[in-house]
Amino acid sequence: MLQRDYMMRMIAGMTEALGQMMGLRRQQKHEEALSLSGDLLEKLLRIRPELARRLSAEDLIDMLGQRGTADPDDIRALGLLMGAEADTLDELGRGAEANVLRGKALHMHLAAEIEEQAHEHALAEELHASGGADRIIGEHTKQERADEAAPLLAKLAGVRLPARTGKLAAEAYERRGRYDKAEDLWYAMLEDGDARVEEAAAFYERLAQRSDEQLIAGGLPRDEVELGAAGLERMKE
Repeated sequence: MLQRDYMMRMIAGMTEALGQMMGLRRQQKHEEALSLSGDLLEKLLRIRPELARRLSAEDLIDMLGQRGTADPDDIRALGLLMGAEADTLDELGRGAEANVLRGKALHMHLAAEIEEQAHEHALAEELHASGGADRIIGEHTKQERADEAAPLLAKLAGVRLPARTGKLAAEAYERRGRYDKAEDLWYAMLEDGDARVEEAAAFYERLAQRSDEQLIAGGLPRDEVELGAAGLERMKE
């Protein structure tokens, strides 16, 4: 309980801290902005910021989980902070470092998104089983959030991501109905050796269940889906 309260206070102050970072960047005080974000990282993770920046996104999420605090809001807060650091590094001309942090921020936002969806699905099943779903309709509405992952996906277009992050990104595009973008990522990962043919084939199998209207809206008409699936079959031979 005390750890949860601490994390909630940290998250509540995150918006103000990110605003302070933005103000410092506008004043061209980028090193001070990085120092501020480093202090926040240390408070959030209880490790030195230099180490935090070297760890993978999965390792950072695991660290939060070991403390019993890895709920979606915690993961998202860390993603927001690393995204702000990435923007600061970009302004300093340190683009390669920025993209590494931005990839971690993307991973965290998508991991939080999946965790929330899993929780909502489990809750819906529980309510359905108990017959209480109708009773709470209108009492509990899904909280609308800004799509924090969308700008990160755009900025990282064409950047090779860690394998697990790339797969999360492809799945995110698919959930958003951007099937053409998802296909581009699957093929890029296949070329880089970061995905298996079977994983990409499963993507096309899911698309085959979509309506023609959905596929056209997603930038990948059925004939292109069939061509892509056929190409993967040839790769298996």
